[in-house]
Amino acid sequence: MTVTDETTNEGNSAETVAGRRRIAKILLILFAVFIVVVQVATFVSRAKTASADAAPEHYRDAGWWAGHDFIEIDAQVLAVTPAAATESVRLTVVPHGRYAKNGGELAQTINLDADGYAGGTITLRSGEIPPPVLLSLDLSGDLSQYPLDRYTANMTINLRPVVNGERAETPVPTSLSVVSVKHDWKTGSKLLQTTNREISVQLTAERGAATIGFAFFEMLVMLFLAIIAVAITYAAIVSPKPLEFSLFVWLGAMLFALPAIRGTMPGVPGIGTMADFGVFFWCLFAVASCLIVAAITYVRTSLRAHRELPGT
Repeated sequence: MTVTDETTNEGNSAETVAGRRRIAKILLILFAVFIVVVQVATFVSRAKTASADAAPEHYRDAGWWAGHDFIEIDAQVLAVTPAAATESVRLTVVPHGRYAKNGGELAQTINLDADGYAGGTITLRSGEIPPPVLLSLDLSGDLSQYPLDRYTANMTINLRPVVNGERAETPVPTSLSVVSVKHDWKTGSKLLQTTNREISVQLTAERGAATIGFAFFEMLVMLFLAIIAVAITYAAIVSPKPLEFSLFVWLGAMLFALPAIRGTMPGVPGIGTMADFGVFFWCLFAVASCLIVAAITYVRTSLRAHRELPGT
């Protein structure tokens, strides 16, 4: 090889290295921009969800009339627990007009019937400020559809005055407002039925955009890691160089890393969801297969080399 050829090869090598560095810089810049965009989108999404949750949805019974004599019930969604199929709601009763005294106490005893109350009938005593009432509503939904699972729960509110110790049939003008403090969930409500006796609403809940986005991002990370494991294992096997033991250490660590990544997905339930059957199980299978194939190749190569040694 002449000096000119050596100089040309060195120039080509330098150009190749420089090209790789430029590509690496571009990829790093694009990744940094992607992280910034995702962070901004996350904060915007949570801010929108919080703003929507803070705006109460109002419902009134069919016997409502414009006036100052009514009882207001504020329903606040405290928790959505798909694993237990329950939704926790706190009711705050606020009397107005002739139903209230100056200090906010009830002017007369009121009977409150509400779905999800474990203690049965609720009696709000006259002369007392009504205590908050905690409801545990039954959720309807499919947890296995995580992270695209959606849920509904029905809630019925019924107020009746208590006269001479007996529950009267006289309707009480009622106003119901629904708000939420669970900003990682996108909650809502819609009217099912209203009469001059009760208000029935359906509460809805689905995971927020930020939660869904991060769940899919982590599924994408698992998928990329599995593809990288397959590519590196294939390159190591077809290479004329002997397999290094560090490959087995790395693949073994990947088998433990994938469940750890899966466990950090926001609000992730137990094993068996759509995310598991769609991504996690297949990624785990791919990495385990790479480890097994690499081990078999390593053993066969070692045995062949041992048989080819002189004197064996």
